[in-house]
Amino acid sequence: MNTDILILLPIFLPILAGLLMLAFPAKDDRVRNTVNMIFVLINTAFAFIAMTVLKGESISIIRIYMNYGFEFRTDRAACIFGTIVALLWPFASLYAYGYMKGHERRNSFFAFFTMTYGVVMGIAFASNLLTMYVFYEMLTLVTFPLVLHPMTKKAVKAARTYLAYSLGGAAFGLIGLIFMMYLGSTEFILGGSIPEESAASAFLLPAFVLAFCGFSVKAAMAPFSGWLIKAAVAPTPVTALLHAVAVVNAGAFACIRLIYYVYGTEILHGTWAQYLVLLMTAVTIVYGSSFAVKETHFKRRLAYSTISNLSYILFAATLMTPMGLTAAFAHMLMHSLTKICSFFCCGIVMEQTGKEYIEELSGLGRVMRKTFVCFTISSLSLIGIPLFCGFYSKWRIGLAAIDEGSPFAITGLVAVLFSALLTAIYMLGIVIKAYFPAKAGDNLKDDKDTKQDVIKEHDLKMLVPVICFAAGILILGIFWQPVFEFISF
Repeated sequence: MNTDILILLPIFLPILAGLLMLAFPAKDDRVRNTVNMIFVLINTAFAFIAMTVLKGESISIIRIYMNYGFEFRTDRAACIFGTIVALLWPFASLYAYGYMKGHERRNSFFAFFTMTYGVVMGIAFASNLLTMYVFYEMLTLVTFPLVLHPMTKKAVKAARTYLAYSLGGAAFGLIGLIFMMYLGSTEFILGGSIPEESAASAFLLPAFVLAFCGFSVKAAMAPFSGWLIKAAVAPTPVTALLHAVAVVNAGAFACIRLIYYVYGTEILHGTWAQYLVLLMTAVTIVYGSSFAVKETHFKRRLAYSTISNLSYILFAATLMTPMGLTAAFAHMLMHSLTKICSFFCCGIVMEQTGKEYIEELSGLGRVMRKTFVCFTISSLSLIGIPLFCGFYSKWRIGLAAIDEGSPFAITGLVAVLFSALLTAIYMLGIVIKAYFPAKAGDNLKDDKDTKQDVIKEHDLKMLVPVICFAAGILILGIFWQPVFEFISF
């Protein structure tokens, strides 16, 4: 038996499971959740087998035209992104079981939620630009129903916006794909795969900028970030999926592949194209943080924070150095863990209390202690406080910017430092409001709609993932060296 076929299992098993869930909807929630979790855990096991036992192996399944086809490989970048997804997905699924209890259309929700797992693994394991692009487009198709799930007017509008932005970005990404096929190579090779005789093409840099902007739509880089805020109307498990695990990380990962594995830094570094994308990421970092400070809606504030932090990853990647590549993956890991914890805490609060705005959170930290302790840990990590995992990835970004040394890199570093200050303002503002009411009489006992004695923490399905994520933030904050050795280039 050819063991390389095991690379395909983490990709196609969840897609098949999701299709079966649509074809044979379960009548009992417990049966569906149990079977679904078994699929998810088995898939996670297969993913780690592929990333350890078969690391560096590849498999080709279909040839479309000449040398172009669907190929998958577990190289270092695939293993890093795949590890993030495979580690977080079982906890995200467990949280979703508790959150979606009592909601309508749960079978279709979990069907598309499960299929998304496989599609993201397809992006991670893609061996060339064509394969990644196809799965990148599939990601839009399987997440669109999740954004649409509430079926409210706001959800319909948000889903349309998400689809419009995603298809627009795909069009620009397609330009890059076609151009690379014209040059004769779409293979992912660290250092770049552009043939030497094509490196002087006048269209090379414009095609890169267009493709980078196209893939950065899912990474919510300004001015392509409008969809992310509107998508906050989706159920919290979907919001976390979009903002912390799958969609935004897929966009950042695609940009990393484009820079380091398709074009190569020798062609791009020091060009106007590099400086342009560096400047765009720096602007987005400040833009996201600035609007987060102004935003009064709990979930939307976290969404603006995502816009800023995803551009931390893009900024590090566009430094186009080995230190920048390492810093980009470091922040992808740390931000994913931190932000999914934040969003899940937000979801528990909104589900248990019905409160959506920060002003309404006054005193909640005293009665939902576990939730807000975890939220506080995630907030300190997001700010970049030492001994929390977010500090080390931001520190690496700063070192990479100083090492690159260009005026544009230093400008980006200033943006990162200013954003850290704003992050402290908008995250600690929530924490302070929850623990320390503004006025002596401003507490839950005075709230006619939400009495203190009826508010309680959610069940273990939602609490366990949040506590595990908070613990992970602390563990990675202390034992960070093995992690950076794993992701170093």
